[in-house]
Amino acid sequence: MEKKEISFTVIMPTYNQCMYIRRAINSLFAQTYANWELIIVNDGCTDLTEDFIQDYLQDERVSYIKYTPNQGLGYALNQALDKAKNNYIAYLPSDDYYYEEHLQIIKERFKQSEDQILLYTNASSQIIDSYQYNKNHTIAGLFAGLGLQLVQVAHKKTVDRWIERSQWVTKDLFQMFWHKLTGYGSFLHIDQETCSWTIHLTQRHKQIDDKHNGGLNIYRSYYQVKEPLKMRVSAINFVNEEEIYQSFRAIYPVKEDALKILIVGELAYNPERIYALEQAGHKLYGLWIPKPNANFFTVGPLPFGHITDISREYWEEEIRQIKPDIIYGLLNYQAIEWTYLVAQKFPEIPLVWHFKEGPMVAQRYGTWDKLLSLYHLADGNIYLNPEIKEWYEQFVSPRGLSFVMDGDLPKADYFTDDFSPRLSETDGEIHTVAPGRLVGVGFKDLAILASRKVHVHLYVENYLEHKKGFIEGAFNATPDHFHLHTRCSPKEWVKEFSQYDAGWLHCFDSTNHGSLRKASWDDLNMPARMNTLAATGLPMIQKDNSKHIVAMQSHVKKRDIGIFFKSYEDLADQLYDNERLKQLQQNVLMSRMDFAFDTYVVPLIQFFREVIHYKKQSIKK
Repeated sequence: MEKKEISFTVIMPTYNQCMYIRRAINSLFAQTYANWELIIVNDGCTDLTEDFIQDYLQDERVSYIKYTPNQGLGYALNQALDKAKNNYIAYLPSDDYYYEEHLQIIKERFKQSEDQILLYTNASSQIIDSYQYNKNHTIAGLFAGLGLQLVQVAHKKTVDRWIERSQWVTKDLFQMFWHKLTGYGSFLHIDQETCSWTIHLTQRHKQIDDKHNGGLNIYRSYYQVKEPLKMRVSAINFVNEEEIYQSFRAIYPVKEDALKILIVGELAYNPERIYALEQAGHKLYGLWIPKPNANFFTVGPLPFGHITDISREYWEEEIRQIKPDIIYGLLNYQAIEWTYLVAQKFPEIPLVWHFKEGPMVAQRYGTWDKLLSLYHLADGNIYLNPEIKEWYEQFVSPRGLSFVMDGDLPKADYFTDDFSPRLSETDGEIHTVAPGRLVGVGFKDLAILASRKVHVHLYVENYLEHKKGFIEGAFNATPDHFHLHTRCSPKEWVKEFSQYDAGWLHCFDSTNHGSLRKASWDDLNMPARMNTLAATGLPMIQKDNSKHIVAMQSHVKKRDIGIFFKSYEDLADQLYDNERLKQLQQNVLMSRMDFAFDTYVVPLIQFFREVIHYKKQSIKK
């Protein structure tokens, strides 16, 4: 009996790659093997994709699926699989391309054996020119750390389907689909280069992978995802926003005297704090920075609350229609230019400027002048602490009102009472915790602490790849006293972190000798982890910089909730002073609500109202 001719359904998922897509389609049309159909899946494109492909849609071999909004790669591929007519599936993402004999080579190999379910070729992935060189390395056709990519793969059609965004998100295509085929037959590597996997900034895996500065917020912003996400953000961290934010979705009635607050910029860490303003009966709008370049810059669409997002295309017109009572610009360096632009366009609307990181970054990125202009022009400025207020006043004399409040304060909902027994009560040794990074502590320092039976527990939040060297070195230096943990959800902060005795702030040696002019960002910063440690009742460890101006030391010392050390031997001695440690722990519990955003909602709204009044009076003058 004659075997059925091999025919391919080539699936082309596309999202805003109009400047690549014609090359991809042309590469398919140029194939030496012509028994194929093409299904283009427009996954909610907002660019000129449809204009660029119109002439190809007239070809009877080409089918077109279009929908909005973007639903993600898995959904797009499944839509095409449901419509595939042929018995073999190949993939051609719109930013990649085939060499002329790609399908011919794969077809010939499939004909040689019935046992093969999936074939993959070598794919080129490099940039070579006189300015730069970039290459994704492969081993036996597999891309290092990334595995098989769509463009290099073809397989027999089965009933199986790709994991979709509604289930969870990962960069790993093996977890998304390839593993489902392993029970049908073998995977065969064809050691011939037949296609190209294009390197560029908006590749999907780069929106997800923290190695490439991707993550939840980068992915959400790029694909404009409105629903809570479940995402594998690194090898050890999985984030479930449905679970984290389930308590922050109720709709609260807008009060009669509600403020219409236009948030401009991004929310950074603990973004759900802003929901407290909705709970207080105010109406929020969001005009977010277009392309966040750090994965902790939280932008809309938000997975909590009911903030109305303003479009990036028609924001001026929409602001005029909304007529906000106040503009609240925040929080980090990427918000500077965006807030400045909005303030220039709408000088009649009262502006409150709330800035955190960082003035030195603004100097480096060339936005220093606009940063100081915002402090000068704002009708109200919110400062992280008194020290940084005085520091800015070296450069500019603000004309508006002022308020002091940290920028990353968490919701009070996380300040629970589900405390755990301390590990030290069981083994008699001290256990400390660093949520995020262990700043300023070296391997020799860890060894000293280990010799004094002090443990360090590190919870990795972001950028795992960048921390691997330190983590490996820490394990080598103190294998029994350094412990690595996955990300801890805010809902579990108290239960998880309260088992430790104290927590680490940033450790550094200040050199300002009491002069604000010499102050660095370390001297002025209020690390977000300070609020996390306060929520969990833990005294805060930092170096003793009492002869210098250090904002976080002043903040902690004022409440008597810190351990300030001169050497690591001194730190161990203080940690083993049980009576003093218990007093510090009690002090943290007594003052911990100072570190919750909800504590500031009433005075913050009052500040907004005072700023609005101030603006009206200024206009009259």
